[in-house]
Amino acid sequence: MECIVPRLGRRTFGQRLPPVVGRINFCVIDLTLFGHPNIDFKMTCPIPGGFLVAIEGIDGSGKTTVANLLAEFCKQNRLSHIVSKEPTKGTFGKQIRDSAIRGRLTVEEEVDLLTKDRKEHVETIIRPALDAEKIVLLDRYYFSTAAYQGAHGADAEAILKSNESFAPQPDLLIVLDVDPKTGIERIKQRGDEPNKFETMESLHKARQIFRHINRPFKVLVDAEKKIEAVSFFVGKTFQMTAMNKISKNDFSLRGLNRTREFFGADRLPIPSAA
Repeated sequence: MECIVPRLGRRTFGQRLPPVVGRINFCVIDLTLFGHPNIDFKMTCPIPGGFLVAIEGIDGSGKTTVANLLAEFCKQNRLSHIVSKEPTKGTFGKQIRDSAIRGRLTVEEEVDLLTKDRKEHVETIIRPALDAEKIVLLDRYYFSTAAYQGAHGADAEAILKSNESFAPQPDLLIVLDVDPKTGIERIKQRGDEPNKFETMESLHKARQIFRHINRPFKVLVDAEKKIEAVSFFVGKTFQMTAMNKISKNDFSLRGLNRTREFFGADRLPIPSAA
């Protein structure tokens, strides 16, 4: 998927992100313009109906890093957003997390718990945020269930269709693709040990399922590249997909202003009614 980001107004690609991330450029805006401590900017969301982004990939592919980068972009651009993660910290999600340490359940039990966890997640977090026209950034979603439980013997496509009967499909699905060896190396580099879901064999199978998911909103990203390259491509894709949704839903001057606002440009004046 090739994305070309137009430059709007007088502002150019952002030049700063927090030190923990480093110098990574992907925003069409000078982020320093909104860094003044004495200015309180109201958070807004220029995307009708909200904007749902699912960030997927095997363990160690960089999902949390990318989610944090997009969250920082939203924060710096005053875009109302939330970041959430699956499995959640709820009752059902906790059981899945515990099984990653103590030992895996049957695939049927895992699918059942993940489905219950996701239904609660959708009802209490995801759908209310979208109804409030917020940007929702998800670190894992139902595609992980298809990949990981599919690698364990479940029908991946059946899992996708079952979840899409109650869970909103994302506007953008980012699949970060890395070799399982890279993923495991990164897990160890951050001081962790692979859990029961992170064997080399299961990661190979999960990776293949992620790669073969066929949905029009999916973008496969080569996450073997340096974070600067990955973040730049993800940022462009995020902006262009959002712009396309705005333009599809609102062709008016108000819609154009929503697009300009998202890219950090000044709003155009709306003529008064005669």
